Amino acid sequence: MIIDRKSAQISRLLPLILIAAMFVSASACGANETILRSGKETPPPTNSVASVATLEKEIEDMRTADFSIILVLRRRDGAAMNADDRSLIRQQTDQANRRVSSDGGKAVVVGSNFPFLVEKYAALRDKFVIENFSKPDAVITAEPVK
Repeated sequence: MIIDRKSAQISRLLPLILIAAMFVSASACGANETILRSGKETPPPTNSVASVATLEKEIEDMRTADFSIILVLRRRDGAAMNADDRSLIRQQTDQANRRVSSDGGKAVVVGSNFPFLVEKYAALRDKFVIENFSKPDAVITAEPVK
């Protein structure tokens, strides 16, 4: 009789166990989005902005940052800046707040709130064509900035 009771309990629980097993297996069978997207290129957004910055945008960004001195440096021969040119610009504008390459590497925009020493400005002027977009009260000084 004990065997009959256990088999009766098992026969009553069996449908519940089967329903629970079906529920668990059905919920685990969803699609994996990572696998479905693998191998597919994600298209870029249709209204994305080009990553190449224009010279005008860089100058405007310098104005937005409220730099007193904004200079655009170009090589006299119109070629792209090389490593020596960038090194010289970095040395002569060591107190500048920002230096950005623009115009396909043919120009460097320098923004600064600190005045340039006369001799450093002269060294830049000897090597590069300089366009000055500075504020009217921006100065070039003979005294070092402390």
